[in-house]
Amino acid sequence: MSKKLFRYEISGFIFVSVIGTLCHFLYEWLHYSKIIALFCPVNESVWEHLKLLFFPYFIWTIIEYFLLNKKENYFSSKIKGVLCGNLFIVTFFYTYSGVTGKTSTFIDILSFFIGTAIAFIISYEIMRNSKRSSRIGEILSVLLFILIAGIFFLFTFIPPLIPLFEDPQKFTYGI
Repeated sequence: MSKKLFRYEISGFIFVSVIGTLCHFLYEWLHYSKIIALFCPVNESVWEHLKLLFFPYFIWTIIEYFLLNKKENYFSSKIKGVLCGNLFIVTFFYTYSGVTGKTSTFIDILSFFIGTAIAFIISYEIMRNSKRSSRIGEILSVLLFILIAGIFFLFTFIPPLIPLFEDPQKFTYGI
């Protein structure tokens, strides 16, 4: 199982990296569709860029669930992975930009790939090393995925007026 799981996690990393990168451009390419806005960044804010990891990872989580035979501890490991990956992206951005006083597109892109790798490494290690989780833990993890998706949807249209949600190029929030 461990080799099969490892191959799926590598495939997932590639899937999320490619789809997440494409998602950066989809909102503009598809003429500012409000449906696409739910899943893809609508501006250059840090918050909106977290969608680049979250939604492709969520899609891969669903695909991988049906591919794997072993499903113990699955959703709880996946939610922990994606939360850690996105936490890394936010923390890294505010740390390096706070220290240097500048932002860098290259470093931001690199942090997306590192955050994606962190998400998959954490989920892999938890699935590989943890004992079976409770059914309620798995249900709560699925509900947390859905709740976070709902928060992304809501904050796309009604974002809090704090720096995490501000587009640093246009000084606007959300759509």
